[in-house]
Amino acid sequence: MKKRCIFLVSLMLTLLAITPVQARIVCWTNKDGIKECGDRLPPEYAQEGHKEISPQGTVIDETEAAKTDEELVELKRLAIEKAEKRRQEEEQARRDKMLLDTFSKVEDIEIARDSKIAAIETSINLAERRITKLQADKDNLVKKAAARERAGNEPSKELVNDIASIDKHIEANNKFIADKRKEQKEVRDQYKKDIERFKEIRLLRR
Repeated sequence: MKKRCIFLVSLMLTLLAITPVQARIVCWTNKDGIKECGDRLPPEYAQEGHKEISPQGTVIDETEAAKTDEELVELKRLAIEKAEKRRQEEEQARRDKMLLDTFSKVEDIEIARDSKIAAIETSINLAERRITKLQADKDNLVKKAAARERAGNEPSKELVNDIASIDKHIEANNKFIADKRKEQKEVRDQYKKDIERFKEIRLLRR
């Protein structure tokens, strides 16, 4: 290995001695991992990394090896990852500013949370009252249908359709209530995070 290095240094010095002042020396690494130099780059190494060296021995230009398909895919992945991280940081900075601009203490955040939860609860209560009324209407229609059957008559098509329509309305209101309960949980979870983040920001700014 030592002899190879001495040989390469000697080769460099020889090339420098015989090369015109304005010429450049190109150096590359061959397929055996050995560094080589000459006045031009062999075509088979055109896609490999190489350096151009001045007659004084300083590197005046350096070309990286062409990226493989795998390397290009990895670079793209890293760029997407970096962009997403930057987006998250910007979003966090925006939310931090909003928290500090909107609230002066934790109690203010809790009041806002409770107000939003209460508003959702009001809409749930209204839906529950609608269900109660719909159920009462359905019970009356079912009684009418039962009375017709006891009298030996089939319930009218209109009566059957009315009962089915009420069932759909009851189902829709039950779904509405379930969605609103889910929304309440999301509000609690989000405000919990906001309170924790608000405390962190205040500690960092002390």
